[in-house]
Amino acid sequence: MKTILYATDLNKNEASVLKYAYKLSQNLNLTLEVFHIYQLPPVRVSVSRPAEQMVDLIIKEQKDIVKAYCEKHLGEDMSNIKVDVVISDTILDAILDKSKKTNPSIVVIGKKEKHTKRGLLASDIGLELLKKLTLPILIVPNTTSNKPVKTILYATDFEKGDLLAINKIVPLAKNMDAKIHVVHVSTKTEYAGKDKMQAFENQLSQQIDYNNIEFEVLFSENIEKELNAHAKRIDADIIVLLEREEKGFFQKLFTKGIAEKLEVKISIPLMSFNEPS
Repeated sequence: MKTILYATDLNKNEASVLKYAYKLSQNLNLTLEVFHIYQLPPVRVSVSRPAEQMVDLIIKEQKDIVKAYCEKHLGEDMSNIKVDVVISDTILDAILDKSKKTNPSIVVIGKKEKHTKRGLLASDIGLELLKKLTLPILIVPNTTSNKPVKTILYATDFEKGDLLAINKIVPLAKNMDAKIHVVHVSTKTEYAGKDKMQAFENQLSQQIDYNNIEFEVLFSENIEKELNAHAKRIDADIIVLLEREEKGFFQKLFTKGIAEKLEVKISIPLMSFNEPS
């Protein structure tokens, strides 16, 4: 079964992320699996029930809580929603294990916000997921509106992996009748940016059957700043990038200092694809 896996800590401020993930699952005709990692509090040594029975009871109780959370924010129709709960001390390990077992189409996580006690996307968790998962990872701020996705901004560096990543987002674009805006941020030392873009456009047109794609080359010494500004100029609804091992945008995104600035500046969802090995 093809699914979107949404990992949540059930924070009331993340209700918009749940709604976004649910709307996305509807547009892509996928099942939404709401996944909660429950961290077991210290338990007294003397208990009247066996440990396994206690664990089963806790999981059942937590699943009921997750269902109630979904019903509260999405309504009573749960026909396209599954819930799962695991007990784990490590959020990262739980998401990795779940993702590898179920192989979802997309993994959705909420973006850490300053006012949350424990944002699910702590910097180390997000970076490790990007390193260890080959699945698309979608990071959604809790301020994201539920409006339709009409413009997808893809930042390219003219690599083979970019062609594969764009091919993967075409179904999303088709189902939402969205435009894919492919952009490359070129520096002063890179003189052939426009020529490379033309060659990339020709190559892409031979491999992908989708006409609503446009291409643009920008010039700036600050890639992150220009990408963010351009997203605002074209009113992009989502930014998609290929995570590269050595020079990936997301490697910079989670660097101390830079991450804090971008958490404030970037207010739309970010999707990452790992570079194929």
